[in-house]
Amino acid sequence: MAILVLLIPYSIFKFIELKRMRAYENEFPTFLRDIAESQRAGLSIIEALKSASKSEYGSLTNEIRKMNNQLSWNIPLEKVLKKFSQSMKKSETIVRAIIIIDQANKSGGNIEEVMESLASNMESIREVQQEKSLLLNQQVVMMYAIFFIFLGITLALIKFLIPLLQTQSQVGGFSILENFNANPCGFCIQSTDAVCIGCQTFFTVSDSFELGKREEAASYYKSLFLTMIMIQGLFTGLIAGQISNDSIVAGFKHSLVMLISGFSIFMIITKLGLV
Repeated sequence: MAILVLLIPYSIFKFIELKRMRAYENEFPTFLRDIAESQRAGLSIIEALKSASKSEYGSLTNEIRKMNNQLSWNIPLEKVLKKFSQSMKKSETIVRAIIIIDQANKSGGNIEEVMESLASNMESIREVQQEKSLLLNQQVVMMYAIFFIFLGITLALIKFLIPLLQTQSQVGGFSILENFNANPCGFCIQSTDAVCIGCQTFFTVSDSFELGKREEAASYYKSLFLTMIMIQGLFTGLIAGQISNDSIVAGFKHSLVMLISGFSIFMIITKLGLV
């Protein structure tokens, strides 16, 4: 529960930040083309920036107007571009474009052609990323399928394995499980030795969610499988984020979905006595 409390605000913040950067990247090629057109009309790059600040570029508009305000305070263009690059540091595409524009301006080259080329390249990159996202969405769906299959297997093991372990089989009048303890943590119930740290963790999980008495084998296995489900959900979600967005941080939203759904399904089924 503590992990969820920490992850939810952080994942929401990262998700909003990622969406904002994507919006910037979508509008930036249009901004570059407007600058290029203004320069072809005879304006300098500073005048072109001031002219572009009067247009609308979605969420990028405020950042462009900040640049215009800085230029109106006679701040050098190089410093303005550097500050803009720092505010866009989460977008490698925009940062690289700003560096190229700054170098082209210093060298006195054909800046409008450079900007036109940058705009075309950024749009090509965006199209490739969209195609990649569509293809990899199938892999993300597969990760969800793997998680819920794992959840189903653990519930089936609790349903059929625990009763089997708790029942001593009789073959030819001999008990083949005479010395078998169905609860591997039975010897740690009253012990505080270091070797019992793992068992104490499972006891804490069992007590926290009322999964049964510590002496019962069912309590141990339910705690074990619940812990496994949480670990599986966390890391499967992170892998899904890496696959779909090339970012482990973006996988937190998938982890949250898997953690909450896995925990809820497990608790509902166990509390209803279905396993």
